[in-house]
Amino acid sequence: MGCGASDQRGAKEETSKVVDSKENSYKVPDSEKSGSGHKYVENTGENTVEEKGSSKDPAPTPDDDTGASLPAREKNIPAPLLREVEIDDEVFLVSHYAHLHGLKGATFAVRDPAGCIYFKSYTDAEFTTVKESKVPQLTWNAFWRALSGSFTKEDCIRITNRGEILELTLRSSKEPKPYQLSIGMSKAGSDPDETFRHFITPFIAAYKKRKEKKADDRKEKGLKEEEIEAKESLLNKYEADVEWADRVTVPLEESIMELQQQVAEQKVINAEVQKKIEKLTKSIRGMKDEERMHPLDGLYSLGGARPFQHTEWSIHHVPKPATVENAYLRLIEDGRITDATPDNVSCLTQRPTDPEVIDLIDSLPDDRAWQLIECFEKLDKWDYDAFQVNEITSGNCFFYTSYTLFVKYGFMSHFNIPRDVVINFFTAVQAGYLPNHYHNSIHAADVLQITHYILGPGGMSRLCKLSEEDKMAAIISSAIHDYNHPGLNNNFHTRVAAYLSTLYNDRSVLENHHCACAFELLNHSKYDILQTLSDDQRKDVRDTVVEMLLSTDMGNHAKIFSAFRRRQVENPDWSKKKEDVRLALVMAIKLADISNCGRPKDIYLKWAKRIADEFYAQGDAEARMCHTISPFMDRRKHETDFHKGQTSFMSYIVGPVFESVGEMLPRMRFALDFCKSNRDHWGSR
Repeated sequence: MGCGASDQRGAKEETSKVVDSKENSYKVPDSEKSGSGHKYVENTGENTVEEKGSSKDPAPTPDDDTGASLPAREKNIPAPLLREVEIDDEVFLVSHYAHLHGLKGATFAVRDPAGCIYFKSYTDAEFTTVKESKVPQLTWNAFWRALSGSFTKEDCIRITNRGEILELTLRSSKEPKPYQLSIGMSKAGSDPDETFRHFITPFIAAYKKRKEKKADDRKEKGLKEEEIEAKESLLNKYEADVEWADRVTVPLEESIMELQQQVAEQKVINAEVQKKIEKLTKSIRGMKDEERMHPLDGLYSLGGARPFQHTEWSIHHVPKPATVENAYLRLIEDGRITDATPDNVSCLTQRPTDPEVIDLIDSLPDDRAWQLIECFEKLDKWDYDAFQVNEITSGNCFFYTSYTLFVKYGFMSHFNIPRDVVINFFTAVQAGYLPNHYHNSIHAADVLQITHYILGPGGMSRLCKLSEEDKMAAIISSAIHDYNHPGLNNNFHTRVAAYLSTLYNDRSVLENHHCACAFELLNHSKYDILQTLSDDQRKDVRDTVVEMLLSTDMGNHAKIFSAFRRRQVENPDWSKKKEDVRLALVMAIKLADISNCGRPKDIYLKWAKRIADEFYAQGDAEARMCHTISPFMDRRKHETDFHKGQTSFMSYIVGPVFESVGEMLPRMRFALDFCKSNRDHWGSR
């Protein structure tokens, strides 16, 4: 059971003291009745534990043993449950049992590799309250089956802080969504008696009860008393033989443990080789699976960012999640970057005080960590340069910008989202962006930072009184708004009758695709940053994200912008109605998506060149198909047409949006001057 040899000997000696095979009942020695921190009620057939002197977790008393057992319990969990849980090559033991007479009460216990015991005991009334508050949708019958299943299925038990928190994943065939049951445990210590109490005594009691039931069954069937006694005598002989065998095998167990230690050391040596074999096996299995399904299904069902060829003219891209630099992560989490504000960036210039962070930074081959800090000084400013961050981080601008903002907003602590899940999600999203000229991960990082600027320094969060769910939806929407964009627009997909165009009936083809792919990514727990939200919170965030993403289709611009202008004329309180809050967030992401036209000229011109290159790549494809080349996408007309397209776009689309948002958010009015300056740049040609 994962105990040391000395623990096992102590447990077996205790077994010999408390099991009286002649009287067929469970007794507790007088020495156990006092001074142990627990007291036991005798002659119950099951061990009854009552905590004394614990202000943290007072245990139920025998007075709680009234009435019938909880519904359907005896049918589904007639005996204690036990599970080994391996975490980082260490084995934890987890048990669940009824500690009161008549299958009443509920105790959960964890034994860590060092032999320390953590437990939590409930009365039936207390456990009923826990069940109804955590999983009210499940009947008792379904609940017991799900609880039993969590001890038999893989990856259903999670242990935090060496045993202080026990998390059980409850799955029911009647409910598609699993439930999380989190239990705070009390520390009982490393006394071998505690191991005996929580991991041996319940199973002895269950065995005796089962034995008694079998004896009763035999009597009911009319077996002779002599036959029953003879079989019980034989059973007692077997038990004595087993006890003798246990005493003999203790020295052998010690030898086995030494051999196991040698094997463990050998496993460490072979760990890397085994990981490579498993990775290769998984890759081969994935390749076989991909051969049997449509490429789009591969995006949705295999987990993580997957390759998908939109059309024969789009870039062939195989997503490869980036390896993130731990020094950068610790620098972000240290609070230096995330605590900085537009009015106070002095904390960025101070050297870290955490020795671990200092060692990580000093281990880097150059001063890129400090260069990154200089870039992040502008995280709350309008001239944040995503291109420079991308160069410093070796192409990982999107990940570090996203992760920094997620930490800055405190989403992980507020919603209790695991750190590794957030890292997995943003690395997968970055990998899913194609290396297009314009619609790439740098553009996503740029839009994300501008959305943050509008919410924070721009004043929208304060004006609309945004909830934490609203703000997280805005950050997620900006991060995924062009996920898996092929560098070819909606019109191109429709003209060539691409698969996605048929799938989405020519309506917001790419925007639907970005949204669907991202939410399919969340169906895998490894990437599900919404896994800790309640059903209502998850629906709220999803509804906001869907509305924001679909609004980025410029084909819907006139309709959305007109609705926004009407609401401005009505002079609404933007915080009262959810539909008004979402309309404001829609305008935030729409402005951020076209914001490069209103950025400082050096940043704008970089984006202008990139959009021209992407337009001309589509125009070249249209020419090779003998299609009419779309407006402003003919590279042969660059000198005459491109500046006209930019001037018109800023005059009729960007300018009015900036002006209207500036009326709503006075702190954003300055951006209109950048837009006019950039438009004049082309007008002077």
